[in-house]
Amino acid sequence: TLMLAAACQPASESASLASTEADIAAIRALQSDWNAAVEAGSADGYLAVLDDEIELLPTDAPPINGKDGYRAMLDGVFASDTFEIEVVDAGTIEVAGDIGYARYDYIIHRTPKTEGAQTVSSLRKFIDIMRRQPDGSWRVYKHIWNYNEPGVIP
Repeated sequence: TLMLAAACQPASESASLASTEADIAAIRALQSDWNAAVEAGSADGYLAVLDDEIELLPTDAPPINGKDGYRAMLDGVFASDTFEIEVVDAGTIEVAGDIGYARYDYIIHRTPKTEGAQTVSSLRKFIDIMRRQPDGSWRVYKHIWNYNEPGVIP
């Protein structure tokens, strides 16, 4: 149906639709790389998907701005815990020019690295704002989430 709709559009609208679909695919690939970095505990892989001016807006904590602040947080998190991401709803991605956003739901399974520690799982709702880079690639510009369950320890 998408191809039929694109074929019925004037050439400029058809090209715009194709570009948007390519952008959405690129953002989905970014999300896949991001998830792989989290599950591997790779701060470098994680930081590779972030815009230089990233702002993290975590639940019940002050914002973290820039990659240096983000790295400091990630180094501590990855040193103490391992993570598995369960995609509950891949959600939606919308693109308008050089800005896009993604809305999705994951269950994050966090396991402390201390012997005998139990895995804690929490359903999280996310919204990310993406920004197109000068080379045409996409990076995460703003990242925010919250929990469905009360009293979750992040």
